[in-house]
Amino acid sequence: MSNNHFAGTHGRSRFLSTVKSAALCFALGLSLCSSALAEGPEEDYFKIYDAIQQADTLNPQTQTATALAQYRAAQLALQKFRNTFPDWNPKVVAYRWAYLTDKIAALSAGGDTNSSSASSATARSGGGGDTKIKLLEPGAEPRTALRLHPKAGDKQNLTMALKMGMDMKMGENDLPNTKLPTMTLIFDLTIKSVSPQGDITSEMVLSDASVSEEPGVLPQVAEAMKAQLGGTKGMSGTVTMTSRGISRNVDMKGGNAADPQMKQIMDQMKDTFGKMSTPLPEEPVGAGAKWEVKMPIKSQGMTLDQTSTYQLASLEGDTANVKSSITQHAANQKISNPAMPNVKVDLTKMNSTGSGDLTWDLGKAVPVVGELNIQTEMEMGMGNGAQKQAMVMKLDVNVHMESK
Repeated sequence: MSNNHFAGTHGRSRFLSTVKSAALCFALGLSLCSSALAEGPEEDYFKIYDAIQQADTLNPQTQTATALAQYRAAQLALQKFRNTFPDWNPKVVAYRWAYLTDKIAALSAGGDTNSSSASSATARSGGGGDTKIKLLEPGAEPRTALRLHPKAGDKQNLTMALKMGMDMKMGENDLPNTKLPTMTLIFDLTIKSVSPQGDITSEMVLSDASVSEEPGVLPQVAEAMKAQLGGTKGMSGTVTMTSRGISRNVDMKGGNAADPQMKQIMDQMKDTFGKMSTPLPEEPVGAGAKWEVKMPIKSQGMTLDQTSTYQLASLEGDTANVKSSITQHAANQKISNPAMPNVKVDLTKMNSTGSGDLTWDLGKAVPVVGELNIQTEMEMGMGNGAQKQAMVMKLDVNVHMESK
């Protein structure tokens, strides 16, 4: 992208590169992400976080001793981290401490780490976290337990069309509004197996990724997005989730993982695969039921809190219409872009709000039709030392999806 087009400053050009990466992450992840790698205290924290994730993958019935030992080791490391960095994201550290305490107590007592009113699971999806589901209202009678039940060998073709708009401000200067072309992503999904416990393992392949030709879109913007998306075709992932739509594991393959931008894209593909479903409550529910899903998300170095509220608008046989609202918030933190390792970014504010409308066939693994709208505002300082500039970015994202 030309530096001259956007006010002719090198700083703005670098900022727009970050914006393009953020926009692509929206497209692939259906949630805001910052293209970042941890450094300093963040690096130490995420080592602990990764150790917790590894412990979460162990079977609590057959690997209790191993899981308990790993949770205790992680808690000891977290205690040392808290003593060393007492001012680093205290809410995040406190949440993780409470999570470890609950896990250790449950395994020590030989109990179940899930409860009927607020069950949890861990999504190893690059930007996943601890998914906590709480039923708020059971809804009208008759009630039924919502469970996904596709069969091995089933196939789906999922198409997502994404439209985005951006407003940016650097210091006191408003930058020209940027119109982005619609991006279309097509996934081919095959159910590989369904376990006796209902866990669903499927393979998803990104068979096509394209950028539409639209009036008013700058050629530089369109070409940059085409170049980034072009390398994603053929990427695939193996996804395992429960019958309640809670992601268990995501493995990715394809692409040049050594390339920073491609690694960034692959990490967001993990997010996409990990969030294709709507976490469902454990209890039987009827029309009008409401439930809340909370999860702290680690997205390539940035930590944010996400809360989603779902309402079962209607249920007829296996066809369920679910409406949702979502909020995301990130505390102050330092982030960096792997494609621009020498550019430092201080995130001072990030808030997102959104709404969704999904129609599910419970006999399938992803929605048959859906609409998602997200509005995000980010404030950050970018640069080094006295050269750091204040920046504001607003993103509006619309996602339409259909599957057959």
